[in-house]
Amino acid sequence: MALELLTSKEAARRLGVSAATLYAYVSRGYLRSEAVDGSRERRYRADDVVRLRRRRDVGRKAESIANHALDFGTPVLESALTLIEDGRLYYRGVDAAGLARTASLEDVARLLWACDDKPFAAANMPPLTTALRRAWIAAATLSPPDRCLVLLPAAAALDHPSWVEDRTAMLETAVRVLRLLTAAVTARPISALPVHEQLATAWRVPPDRVPVLRATLVLLADHEFNASAFAARVVASTGANLYGATMAGLAALNGPRHGGATRRVAAMFDDLRHSTDLDAELARKLRARVYIPGFGHQLYPDGDIRAVTLMAALRAAMPDSAELAYADRLSAAVEGLIDRKANIDFANVTVERVLGLPKDSALALFLLGRTVGWIAHALEQAAHGALIRPRARYTGPRPGA
Repeated sequence: MALELLTSKEAARRLGVSAATLYAYVSRGYLRSEAVDGSRERRYRADDVVRLRRRRDVGRKAESIANHALDFGTPVLESALTLIEDGRLYYRGVDAAGLARTASLEDVARLLWACDDKPFAAANMPPLTTALRRAWIAAATLSPPDRCLVLLPAAAALDHPSWVEDRTAMLETAVRVLRLLTAAVTARPISALPVHEQLATAWRVPPDRVPVLRATLVLLADHEFNASAFAARVVASTGANLYGATMAGLAALNGPRHGGATRRVAAMFDDLRHSTDLDAELARKLRARVYIPGFGHQLYPDGDIRAVTLMAALRAAMPDSAELAYADRLSAAVEGLIDRKANIDFANVTVERVLGLPKDSALALFLLGRTVGWIAHALEQAAHGALIRPRARYTGPRPGA
C-alpha cells in the first residue's frame, strides 16, 4: 500500500487544529514531517495523523467522562448581571478584564449589587456569641474552605436581622456574609478592610504582588449561571435569606467539577513537577485515559479571558519566577497535546503557587470572589419574587406499560 502524505493544510484540517498548533505538534515530537523532492513544503504521514488524533481524542473522552457530559446551557433565566460574549466577560456591561486592572472586590460588589457605599459603612457583624466562638475554635484546624462551611451556618442562626427582606437590610447582610467568610479564610478577626488587603496580610504577600490577589478576586466574582450561582439562585427563590443562598453556592463550589477542580489542578502540578520528560508523561496519561484538569472552557473556545488576564498579571509582577516558568511549560505542553488552552482553574492555582500562598488558597480565592456573585444572583432573584421550579423530561416507563 502506498504511503499517503499530507500537506500541512490537509494535516491541520484532519486534526481540526490551526497551522500553528500543527507545527507545535512537530516541535514536540508528536508528529513527524518529511521533505519531499521538488517541494519546499514538508509532508505529514497520514497514519501518524490518525494515531495522533486517536490519542488526543482519548484525552478528550476522559475529560467528558470526568465531567459526566454536563447538560450545558439549560435551564435559561433572565439576568442583568453577567454577559459572556465574543470571548469576553462583562459585569453589568463593564469589561471584567478591565476592572481587574484597578478595581477591588468591593468595587465589583457595588457594581453587581447595584448599591453605593452605605451598606459597607452600616453593616456590623453581631458579636461572637458563645455558640459562634465554639464553632470558630472547632474550625481552626480545617482548611479555609472547610472553615467557611462550618462557620457560615453557625453565624446564620445568630444573625437575626438577616431575615429582614427590606433591600437595605439585605445589602447590609450581604456585607456581613462577605466579611465573615473573609475572616474564616484568614482565621483573623472580622474586618472592614478590603478583602485583598486582609488576604495579603494573613498570607504575607509583598505589596508589589497584592494587585494579583485583587485581580484574581475580581475575575472570579461571577460567571453567569454556573452550577454554584444557579444553586444560590434556586435557594434564594424559596425566600431563604442570603446566608442560605451563600451556603448553597459554597456547597456546590466545593465539588471537584466546579471550584474544587483547583485541587485537581494542584495535584497535577505536584505530580508532574519532577518529570524528566513532561511531554512524554502527559502523553502517557492520555493513553491511560487520565483526565488532565485545568484546560479548555466551552464558553471560551479561543481561550479563557480570565486565565489570560491573570497569567499576564503574574508575568508583569514576577517575570523571573521559577514557579511561573514551570506553569508556562506545563500549559504549553498540554495545549500542544490536546489543543486546549489553560482555563481559570489552572491560572488560579498558578497564582497560589507563584505567590507562595497556603494550601487550598486557590479555592479560597474562588469562594471569596464568587460570594459576591452568589449574593448578586440572590438579590436579583429576590427582586423577581418567583420560585424557580423547572419541569423534568420524563424518561422512565410509561404508566400501564
